[in-house]
This record gives sequence, C-alpha cells and structure tokens, in this order.
Amino acid sequence: MLEEFWHYLGVRTASREARLLGYAREMAALQVRHRRCRQAWRPHIQATQQALLSAAQLLGDTGGAALIIGGGSAHDLPIAELLRYFDQIVLLDIAFTYPSRRLAKYWSNRVFCHSHDATGIVDWLAQHRQIPPAALVRNPIAPELAVKPRWVASVNCLTQLPLLPLDWLANTAAEPRQLEAFGQALMLAHLYWLDSWQTPVCLITEIADQRHSRAGLLDRTDYRPVLSDYLQNADQLACWDWLVNPPGELPEGGWESRTVAAYLK
Repeated sequence: MLEEFWHYLGVRTASREARLLGYAREMAALQVRHRRCRQAWRPHIQATQQALLSAAQLLGDTGGAALIIGGGSAHDLPIAELLRYFDQIVLLDIAFTYPSRRLAKYWSNRVFCHSHDATGIVDWLAQHRQIPPAALVRNPIAPELAVKPRWVASVNCLTQLPLLPLDWLANTAAEPRQLEAFGQALMLAHLYWLDSWQTPVCLITEIADQRHSRAGLLDRTDYRPVLSDYLQNADQLACWDWLVNPPGELPEGGWESRTVAAYLK
C-alpha cells in the first residue's frame, strides 16, 4: 500500500474529474503490478515493443511525429528505438506517471506527454453520473497538438477504456445491458477516432481474455466480434498470450491470461 501511495503522488491527470474517477489510483496500481509481475509480463512487453517497431519500419521513410495513445506509463514503449524513425513522439493519456514525465524530460523537444481524455466523456461523467448521450460518446474531442502526426499507435488501452467509467456507473439505475452497450460504444468510438487521423494506425489490443481457477477455465471474453468491422481492413502483425495475472496474483489460486494482437491499418 505504501508503494502504491508514493506512485499515486507522482501521477498527474488530465483533469480533477479524471482523478475523481480513479485514473491516478489505477495508474499507481499498474506501476506496482508491473514491478510485482515483471517476469510474467516480460514476454508481453517485448512483443508489444517489437510490434511497434515493425509497424514503424513498414512506413518506409523517417521523420515527422508519432502519436502514441496509452503512453501514460510507457513501460511497454521502445522510445529510444522509435526515435530512429520519428523526429518527435507525443505520448497521449489521461494520466501520466513520474517515470513517463521523466522520459519526456530526458528527450526534451523530442518526446512530449500530452494529457488528454481519449474517450471525451470523463469530465461529463463526473458531473452527471449517468450514461452519456450517444453523440458525446461517438465524437470524442481531438487533442490540440502542435504537429500533425504521420503515424498513430493505440497501445494496450482499447479494452481498458470502459473499465473506470463502468465502475463509476456501477451503482446507478442503469441496467446491465445498457452498461454493456455503453462499454462497447466507447471501444467502437475509439476505433473510429483512430481512423479520423487519416494516417497509418498501429492498434495493439487484447482480443480475448481467459480466467482460470485451479480446476480449469472459469470464463472467457472474446472481443473480436466488436472489432470485426475495423479488422477487415487491417493487417495482423503479430499475436501472443499475456499472463496478466500469474498464479498467486488472484485469490484462491486463480490466474488470468489475455490474447493480444497487433494490427496495422
């Protein structure tokens, strides 16, 4: 708890409302879990980094700016290697850790932390605590960047976008099917938002997750039906398994794995 508290103090969020919904707390918890599960997460982090580099190499030329969405912790980003392909890298997230901000300071004028809510609904949720209007969900506000990126990457954040908004709405009058539809709408809006940049996009996301007990598989969630339209026009670069909660991390000997894939569109 003490370690997580110190990480929490180092997190900066895009707004007071983002901190209210728990984004600073979640980012601090992620930092602690990353250290605790470092060995189990290493293959996933290496695969993510390699996929990003492969996607960057396929651009063919170098220079310009890259926009990386989900860069708040940066532990899965090969920043130094990506700077061989881009003049600047903009990390975009709703919350940033101290280590990420330190990276930006180290590569001053080349790496930037841009605080922004990619969903566009967090401040609204904090004020209203009900499912936002569909028009607001479908049209997240674009960040005001100093340069137009020639390459965009969404890294390990797509299926995480609904989690804290859904937690915030858990005790409201919304029905479970309404909440499920809202969560899917947030993911679809993110995919449309990626297309709106009108530039090559690298999407790295989980496509399925599995929860296990000591006795075997408990349940499985498949995200591919939600992604199907988007993925029709995307090339898969890689696919791998991520042991996100190794044995001993969950109660009663449970463990959880995710299937992650990287696409270039």
